[in-house]
Amino acid sequence: MPLDNVFCNPKFWRTFFSGTHYSYDDIPDLTGQVAIVTGATGSVGYATVVALAAHGAHVFLACRNRVKAEEAIERAQADILQLQFDYPNAKHVARFDSEKNQPKLEFLELELGEVRKAQAAAQEFLSKGLPLHILICSAGIKIRDFELTEDGYENHFGINHLGHFAFTTTLLERIRESAPARIVILSSMAHELPPSSKAIDFKSLRDDKSPGHALMRYGQSKLANMMFGKALARRLRNDRVWVNIAHPGCVESHIMQDMLESDSKPFRAFCSLWLLLAYKAQDAALTPLYLATSPEVVEKNIRGTYFIPIANEMEANPISDSINHQEELWAYSEKAARGNSKV
Repeated sequence: MPLDNVFCNPKFWRTFFSGTHYSYDDIPDLTGQVAIVTGATGSVGYATVVALAAHGAHVFLACRNRVKAEEAIERAQADILQLQFDYPNAKHVARFDSEKNQPKLEFLELELGEVRKAQAAAQEFLSKGLPLHILICSAGIKIRDFELTEDGYENHFGINHLGHFAFTTTLLERIRESAPARIVILSSMAHELPPSSKAIDFKSLRDDKSPGHALMRYGQSKLANMMFGKALARRLRNDRVWVNIAHPGCVESHIMQDMLESDSKPFRAFCSLWLLLAYKAQDAALTPLYLATSPEVVEKNIRGTYFIPIANEMEANPISDSINHQEELWAYSEKAARGNSKV
């Protein structure tokens, strides 16, 4: 049954009572570090940007909409200053107190729905000649009506996985050169939804005649994120690049939006209950921030591992550990990234 690995697992429920394993006080000095956060204007992505920049990192907000990005950058200036007051014990929060000493935040135009444009965004960053120490793949869509991307793939899979695959692999050599470095792929508890008998239903990805349920299509894309993260970690196991996967948790603002958009009374009732276990965006960002910044990741050599809030290691859907399935997905994604219309 889907989600048995979660709801029937005592380890999952203990995480709600085990306390916070990472906080803003724990984030180290990131001065001199360069980071990219995709989906940087959204709740968790935005909170991640604020935290990284507040601790001295030069952060690129990788997203499609320049206006939203520039608004987020302006808003972040104030939120970074507020972070200094909210966390007075944070030793490494940078002190920005003059026009010459401002957070380093830049917009990077990124369209994940078209592989060619995702690769072009990566090339645009590479042209700047900067290192890249932290890449956090946070962008994505959730439970949308069926559409095909510009490249002709089911929208959840195309945006959540293929776009990030093309973007990340184009940046990979620069990340290796910048080591030590981190890559964090955001997945979701929904990666448990696809049946355990198979991983990705490749035949359905370009079939608009039998789209299936949006929740299952979203879950499939999150399983792809999980397998991509594990396959990438395996490829980089001998490099000083640590790749891990995070479920940031259910976020209050996301659940409230789902409730407003749904006409289903049972679903709205479920959302009301789920709100009791939801996180504020600032707290939800802590798990990806742990994987992106904590010295423990290097000290314990944590690689290809799945974490849930807040910074708790968790077993992923067992099918995601299959190297055969990982390699099947990698090969399919590579062909798609080359624009092979036959995959």
